[in-house]
Amino acid sequence: MRTNMRITMNDLNRETLQHNRLPDLVLDKLMEWIMSGKLLMGDKLNTEELATQLGVSRMPIREALSNLEKMGLAESIPYAGTRLVTLTKDDVRQIYIARTALEPVAARYACAKITDKQIEDLRRIQEEYKQIVSHDELDAVDVYQHNRLYHFSIYKASGLSRVCAMIESLWDNLSFFKLIYGQKLLDSKESRDSMIAEHQSYLDALERRDSDLIFQLLECNLKKRAEHIPYNSDAYFHEK
Repeated sequence: MRTNMRITMNDLNRETLQHNRLPDLVLDKLMEWIMSGKLLMGDKLNTEELATQLGVSRMPIREALSNLEKMGLAESIPYAGTRLVTLTKDDVRQIYIARTALEPVAARYACAKITDKQIEDLRRIQEEYKQIVSHDELDAVDVYQHNRLYHFSIYKASGLSRVCAMIESLWDNLSFFKLIYGQKLLDSKESRDSMIAEHQSYLDALERRDSDLIFQLLECNLKKRAEHIPYNSDAYFHEK
């Protein structure tokens, strides 16, 4: 039977919790615990316990938990409360298979519709991404958010709003895995250069308006992700 790791009051400096920013600060702290491994997949998030541990009222806790749900990191279960999501290796594989079916199509349509201004915005996002991954110590949340911004700046240029909504849902479902694994994916200069080059290849294809190329690039890269999932359960779950 699993046991949840109790987080002590010492983990949070109460003096930093300014009243008007409490929900954001609570969310930041929960994200910090997820990234550090103090909170893992399947852990129950009890509003009253968290309020006591953090020394705040239940309202900012509820708002922070709601934001975790919107990010795809938590889920509300009837009669059980809120828990962090649980993803098996097969769950991750299936999500990548679905992404492989949708994202290359959205990129192909984007290639035909994208404007020069949207391409210029992508160049800027790419430069910001390069700066972020060049730091000695990566902020996994920042890396994840900029990577997501880059991809959706492409997909939304397609004008396929329903397809983009389905892709966004898949990214939400995968976000816990991506946040934890993202730290390991970019743990060397070689891996960081590879991700930058991957992004640049999409940008080059868009600039050339080569819809077949960007379709092939995305399909190939996503298939590789689906086939080679670096999944170590110890990184996501507490020991049973």
